[in-house]
Amino acid sequence: MPKLNSNDAVHLLAAWAVADGGKAVAGEPLLEVETSKALEEVAAPADGLLEQVAEPGREYPPGALLARLHADEEALAAARGRTAAGPEPARAAAGVTAAAPGPVVTQPARALLAELGIPESRARELGVPVVRRADVERLAVSTAGAGRPGADGGTSATAVASAAFDDTPTTAAPATASDEPSTSVLASASAAVAADAVPGADPPGTVVTPLTRVQRAVAATVTVSHRTVPAAFTVVEADLTDALAAGRELSAAAGSLVGPAELALAALAARREHDPACFASLTPDGTATRLLPGAHIGVTFDVGAGLYVPVVRDADRAGLGGISRTLMTFRMAAVRGAFRESDLNGANITLTLHTEPGVVFAVPVVFPGQACALSLAAPRAVAVPDGAGGFRERSLVQLGAAYDHRLVNGRDVTALLTGVRDLLQDPAQLAEAMG
Repeated sequence: MPKLNSNDAVHLLAAWAVADGGKAVAGEPLLEVETSKALEEVAAPADGLLEQVAEPGREYPPGALLARLHADEEALAAARGRTAAGPEPARAAAGVTAAAPGPVVTQPARALLAELGIPESRARELGVPVVRRADVERLAVSTAGAGRPGADGGTSATAVASAAFDDTPTTAAPATASDEPSTSVLASASAAVAADAVPGADPPGTVVTPLTRVQRAVAATVTVSHRTVPAAFTVVEADLTDALAAGRELSAAAGSLVGPAELALAALAARREHDPACFASLTPDGTATRLLPGAHIGVTFDVGAGLYVPVVRDADRAGLGGISRTLMTFRMAAVRGAFRESDLNGANITLTLHTEPGVVFAVPVVFPGQACALSLAAPRAVAVPDGAGGFRERSLVQLGAAYDHRLVNGRDVTALLTGVRDLLQDPAQLAEAMG
């Protein structure tokens, strides 16, 4: 089992792309692995005949043996003879957890089932080995067309959400000795709460809904951040009026959205050369900083299926058009739950979006391994003096930064924020900075 991220102690083997005994081709899909955030396709490392050792629908720790590749039929037959004499390593390994029997239901599919109030058992009846979000969408259409009611005939949102999760197994990851986020952090906290609960104390009608794998991963990351990062926070105000006007013109020219998120990300990327410390990370021994080339900016997306933080790579070289197209791709992936694990790794700073109308202020979480996280609130219309005895309307926004005080100080972060602000308030300068 490959280690696809630093958050999960185990990954789910979702499906094999090559049948047992079939021919695997180097570089072609071999298996699908589901992490807490994404469904990842893993390619075969070499040509050969596949001997499957691990069963799909089970969780395995990174490093567990899933399969072997053999040069020919004779080698495959010999290996199967040896396997028959003893337990298969991956199935006998500690930390392997069985999922529910039947097809594998991916987390994006499970999240949509919960949102629509469709019991997971309905998805397991579809006759596919891996139930994806697209399968749930088709199921929802057919269910609506047939007019089939929920299991209890009710319409309560809480009730149907509970029904959708009734047959969802909840598995805690094995505890680890590292500070890397793990679902076991949340499991321990949940167990402590459960221990304090009084049986039968909840009033009638109380609904308990297990957290999704995505939310468990979010909880674990936030827990580690609060436990390990000595964070501080500062904020500046920026006038986006001219930048938003320029963004509307750029949107029409580029054929894709250039709004507050795209503008802020471009301005942040342009500051990579001037404020490198804010893009650095702390070495494991805590005695030095580590700075990778380029601005690789994580951006938060939450459209109801869980919080995702995909990464705009080399944003300092992408230009506004490239940033706009990348964020549009991410928005569609968030709606479909179609992120790959590779989309979610490698950020060296994060921009958290809180641009829903009415949000004026937000304090972001500093992701472990990063120095800073910037927050962008919603632009708000403010009347300001025009210098001629009257007033004019301007679009102002709060731009905040939480930062790891072990790596950077207030002066560093203030320089970053004011630099981003100045670029946002001068669209011509921002365009020049982005090349």
